[in-house]
Amino acid sequence: MLRKGEGMMALALERYEGQVELFPIATVEEIRAAKSLLSRYRRMQSVVDDIERNGLDGLAPKAIALYNAYKLKLQRTDRAIRLIQDDETRRMIELRFIKGLSYSVTVGRFEFWHRSTVDRKINRGIEAVANTLQMWE
Repeated sequence: MLRKGEGMMALALERYEGQVELFPIATVEEIRAAKSLLSRYRRMQSVVDDIERNGLDGLAPKAIALYNAYKLKLQRTDRAIRLIQDDETRRMIELRFIKGLSYSVTVGRFEFWHRSTVDRKINRGIEAVANTLQMWE
């Protein structure tokens, strides 16, 4: 299903099972998962940074597996954020989730915009991240 304004970017490819979109739209569950991932971003980054500072020597196999999983998730998330087309939306996502600013501080940084506009842009940014992550899994 095409959203208003997506035009040629969301051209659908036909396959024998049915319609598959060139740029698939994330489901509600995938959007929730992306928001959860973004919310955990700083914790995962601090774990990866600590392990890289102290080395992998002496770590349990489970800890090494966690490190590798976090590192992959962080790389994919960083790429997905960089691919957000709207500069303000990307900046809001970076401030809120990557830099870890509170919601109120993030809204305050965009003082000339109404709170609902900031909410909408943050939600669109989370959707954009979810859409991109969906393509890579």
